[in-house]
Amino acid sequence: MLQKHDTYQTNGGGIKTVDAHSLLHLKVSKAAAAVDAADWVDGRITVQNPTIRLAAYAWNVSIWSVLRALPLMPEQRDAVRHGQRPLVIPKRKLAPNPLVGPAIKPVINPVMDPRQLLDQVVAQIGINATLNWLGAYEGRQLAA
Repeated sequence: MLQKHDTYQTNGGGIKTVDAHSLLHLKVSKAAAAVDAADWVDGRITVQNPTIRLAAYAWNVSIWSVLRALPLMPEQRDAVRHGQRPLVIPKRKLAPNPLVGPAIKPVINPVMDPRQLLDQVVAQIGINATLNWLGAYEGRQLAA
């Protein structure tokens, strides 16, 4: 059946070669494809230019994992193989935002004077954090 595939090339040793990108587009019966797959397993066909999808399926990993491994240098790949580093280095946590302070405990008092409310806010988070929040609030109001 291989003679019908114009995508196959034969080298001098009788081993046929196919480009992996053409495998999904071959117009052959399932039986012919199964025979070609058996020839690949037996070493009668070599597959060139493997796709990420084919490699992920062959090694039983996700395409995402293969995509993360591709940019790694050979030394980094060896370190992953030997468990000396993870495949993906976790991102460092960012420093806390100075404009976002601790949560203010809500005070439910419908008749509370705004000055008393501001006094409670300052008492809970401090004057610097209160001024930073007010500055950020004013900036948002001007931008809107």
